[in-house]
Amino acid sequence: MATTTGLANPAASYASDTELAVFIPQIWTDAVRASFKKSLVLGNLSTDLSSLVTNGGNTVKIPTVADVANAATKAPHVPINYTNATEDSFSLEISSHQYASAMIEDMGVVQSSSDLLGMYADSIGYKLALGLDTLIEAQLATTTKCINIAGNAVDKTIDAATLSLISLTVMENDVPMNECTLVLNPTLYSSLFQIDDFIHVSKTGIANVPNGFVGTIMGMNVVLSNNITSTNANAATDQDGGALNDNNVLGGFVVHSKGLYHAFSKQPTVASEYDIDYIAHKLVGDHIVGVKLAQDASQTYVWGLVEEGTTAW
Repeated sequence: MATTTGLANPAASYASDTELAVFIPQIWTDAVRASFKKSLVLGNLSTDLSSLVTNGGNTVKIPTVADVANAATKAPHVPINYTNATEDSFSLEISSHQYASAMIEDMGVVQSSSDLLGMYADSIGYKLALGLDTLIEAQLATTTKCINIAGNAVDKTIDAATLSLISLTVMENDVPMNECTLVLNPTLYSSLFQIDDFIHVSKTGIANVPNGFVGTIMGMNVVLSNNITSTNANAATDQDGGALNDNNVLGGFVVHSKGLYHAFSKQPTVASEYDIDYIAHKLVGDHIVGVKLAQDASQTYVWGLVEEGTTAW
């Protein structure tokens, strides 16, 4: 014997897929964006120009402003000389469309479990952030200005002498050290713990510092990145202008935000679709972004850290 719902129109008692789709994507989008921002490492070192393309566009022109001539002594009854520099610009092309996706069976379980929602949102956000960091690392690696740390006491480490060399290089280029960030791979980052003068809790002036805390060094913030894989650029030179091999795998970077820019023409978002054939919900998070290293011969803002002869860390 068949049973019915007792309603004149049984279908009206069910929420349609269209109605549900209005709510589900927004829930996931908020979670993905939160995870994306939390997972960024290199992206946080870059200047965001996304506001310039909110009304459309795929290219941002970044002008350079060269220093004017040095101050001169004014001679009596002699007119001053007016000089001008040849200005240039960098083009930031917003052309990288990246996505991360997942298909989850039994959407009812996902909707009723905030923990499961959080896990998938974190995973999508993390992969999008990792994709952006990969683009940024590749741009950072195009710098032809490097600091060769091969003279340190122990291979693949940063010692006090290395920190002094890094500091000297940055200061000689008139770049404020307190506006720079030292980005290191795990090998170099972990070697900092051996420099007690810089890492010991008594030097931080902060109470209740957790174990393994690395603060600022020589005024620079220090961050760890597992996403440093590129080799130094062709024709790269060291801090003294000496030529470097092209097969050195970089160990890190010194980054000032003026030398690195990014822009989104589409911020990280997520779309969802219910697939009745698989009884599953499809989720795709994506963004459209561009990244550009902006420095020229007149000013250096980004240095790669190399150890001549190192092809693997």
